[in-house]
Amino acid sequence: MASTSSARAPTAARVSLGRDPRARASRRAAAAPLRDPPPGLAFSSDADAIDPAEASAVAGRAGDAAHAARLRAVFSAREGVVVGAFARLDGDGDGDAVPARRFPGASLVQMGFDLLAGDGDVDGKSLVGFARAATDGSMVATVDEIAVDARFRNAGVGARLLGKLAATLRAREVYDVGARVPAARRSFFETCGFGPDAEGAVLMALPAEAAAEIRGARDHPARRLKRNGEGVEALMLRAMERADRDRR
Repeated sequence: MASTSSARAPTAARVSLGRDPRARASRRAAAAPLRDPPPGLAFSSDADAIDPAEASAVAGRAGDAAHAARLRAVFSAREGVVVGAFARLDGDGDGDAVPARRFPGASLVQMGFDLLAGDGDVDGKSLVGFARAATDGSMVATVDEIAVDARFRNAGVGARLLGKLAATLRAREVYDVGARVPAARRSFFETCGFGPDAEGAVLMALPAEAAAEIRGARDHPARRLKRNGEGVEALMLRAMERADRDRR
């Protein structure tokens, strides 16, 4: 699944996570996975367990050191939340790994351990997806990205990642969860319980021209007040000139 954070898409809109569990359950049932999930699927919200370079590869940016560096900064941010999906794959993690084969005679002990371990056993497994959100440190969060390895899409991994991310946010007492969703991904988020923003919020962006104007104002004397007092004299002179004009 591609990133949800493409603010450049003109059709993107903000949607929020609904709070009716029955409605969310019915929508999930209507969107059953098209294939089986990878074996040993497990999840972790421990950012240290998610390698930024592997996450970059999952997002389709393998070998992009700059992208991996950005993910590293995001994962380590105090206000950020990330959940990784891991699975047991054959191979040594060199990019040619495939889902571990299940056939008569496969280790029943290992298969049983996968079932008993639930969501927490990620040791020795490969990253197959991740979801991340940014919070205000208090009450509001925005889902910024969900990525699933192309080999394991349509297997329910993205939906479970989103559910684990929401549960992690709730554990932090963050209940206002939204996402910036391109039109092409809207149906996926709807099946995961998202709907129109309750407060009617819509996605807005600061045009590049406006940002340039803001950058151009950095030399205004008012912006130099905190830099060793530079510009204070100029501001005072202008104020005195205005006062003189007003008296006239």
